[in-house]
Amino acid sequence: MCKWAKIARSAYYKHFDPQRQSSQREERDKRIEAKIIAIAKSNHSLFGTEKMTMAVNRQMSDERPIYHKTVYRLMCINGISSQKPRYQKPKFKHTTPEKTVENKLKREFN
Repeated sequence: MCKWAKIARSAYYKHFDPQRQSSQREERDKRIEAKIIAIAKSNHSLFGTEKMTMAVNRQMSDERPIYHKTVYRLMCINGISSQKPRYQKPKFKHTTPEKTVENKLKREFN
């Protein structure tokens, strides 16, 4: 079954171990995740990854600094993303042959 799911056997048994304690990283991620969710709810998910990182670092100043990739990973897990509209390039307007100007130079290049 592990080969079919493409996971290591040790990971499978680690998941079902009742005596397994969570690691320091998992506990820290849970604390960061709670802050990210609280900040996203308070500002209606207007923050992107960089602004969210700054806000989390400000609120959790007693811990070591949090890297933006950690915040990005936790935001993706929880489905939190910025709600700002993305920039759209101006669309190209097609012209009719009547509107295009005739080539006044009429050069022939070799």
